[in-house]
Amino acid sequence: MAKKRIPGTERRAQIVAAARRVFSRHGYDGAKTLQIAHEANISEALVYRHFTSKLALYRAVLRQVFIEQDQNWEEIGVRDVGAAGIVKALNAFFRACVLETDKLESLDRHRMTLGSLAGDGSYAALIYRRSLRRNQKTVQTAIAQARDAGDIIGEPLDVNTTSMFAEHVGTMISAISALPPAARPYGVADEELARQATWFCCRGMGIADEVIALHIGQAKAPGIFSAP
Repeated sequence: MAKKRIPGTERRAQIVAAARRVFSRHGYDGAKTLQIAHEANISEALVYRHFTSKLALYRAVLRQVFIEQDQNWEEIGVRDVGAAGIVKALNAFFRACVLETDKLESLDRHRMTLGSLAGDGSYAALIYRRSLRRNQKTVQTAIAQARDAGDIIGEPLDVNTTSMFAEHVGTMISAISALPPAARPYGVADEELARQATWFCCRGMGIADEVIALHIGQAKAPGIFSAP
């Protein structure tokens, strides 16, 4: 029985997805087109039929990553001013990390970042730098507004470092939430896990409990060691 012919656009997407996984593990220099072909379960010749070189394929991967970054920021980025913008954006981010683990593309994003950090780190470094450049001004403005309003107190923290701390929490939550339920180390799950991650990061930034509660609709703050 003849194999079903896959349309060119679908095949290209399959190759890009496989290449993204390989590049994230081995970096550009370490990745081989033969590895990408094996990851996509196709021949190396078929890879070159769609992409003229490894560089062309890498650029296609980066275009996809950049589109996803922009889409994610539009969906869950800082929209409101001051503390409201920060709290709501963090809550939306953590909800996506917790509740979208059934979406392969969302899970792959976080796993590929972790894979890159375990390898040469070039893929992770690139997407981190772009994310910070794109979002720094908006986040910085919201933090400054929140501090001026008295909603953030305590020692001022570096904006990029604060953003990355939140990203680290979300990436690990996403990766762990994809494990079988019995293997997850958290005492809570789903919406409650996202809520407590929001409280954790907002408190770390110096946002007052009553301000956090106001913007995520919770009347009572969770304890530091909340019971499941």
